[in-house]
Amino acid sequence: MLDSTALKNIPLFAYLSDAELAQLHPVLTERRLKAGDILFNMGDLGEELFIVREGRVAIYSPNPETPGNEQPIRIFDPGEALGEMALIDRQPRSLSARALEPAVLLALTGKEFHRLLGAHPELALSVMSGLSDRIRYTTEFLNEVRGWVQRVAAGKYDRTLGTNQGYADPSIAALAAEFTQMAAQVQQREEALRQEVLQLRIEIDDSKRKRHVEEITGSDYFQSLQQQARRLRSEQGEE
Repeated sequence: MLDSTALKNIPLFAYLSDAELAQLHPVLTERRLKAGDILFNMGDLGEELFIVREGRVAIYSPNPETPGNEQPIRIFDPGEALGEMALIDRQPRSLSARALEPAVLLALTGKEFHRLLGAHPELALSVMSGLSDRIRYTTEFLNEVRGWVQRVAAGKYDRTLGTNQGYADPSIAALAAEFTQMAAQVQQREEALRQEVLQLRIEIDDSKRKRHVEEITGSDYFQSLQQQARRLRSEQGEE
């Protein structure tokens, strides 16, 4: 377990005094995860918040079609806290979390979290700062996604989207790569559909031509012309 000095380096507890950190130390429990282990699932009741001590943890939206291979929405590094939202709004977890590599976390129960907030209002500043960062991140994330969707909707399939080195957050870069792959698949399907429509038009035009020819050759007028032509050829042959 971390000592008070190490706890002081965690942003969430930066406002607490050494004496307060000493009181916090006994109520933190350590959680060890192997790579791929689930920390919590979407829909779970939020009863703890977690501070990453070692390793990295990702939050993601579970996909039953690709379990275990979902792209991270955000990655949490050592010193960062996650899971506090469910303790604040008392709602089920909105996303799932899993370890990307062997990880060690510190868990703080909701009861202890609210006790600390009541006893140390300055702790709320750390929580608000973390939530502000989360909102800012989400806003940037949504702006990126909106831009990608608009480009695809306009038929602009940018194959360099996923290799853009401007994305500082690796989870956004990973999502950009996946979105680029999806856009390429959409473009391929669109091109295949365009070719199918073109072929269908050719077949329809050919069918129309055949039908028109049949209508013409089957008409009484055309039959009369054929009879006249045969009669003329016959008369010319007799001459």
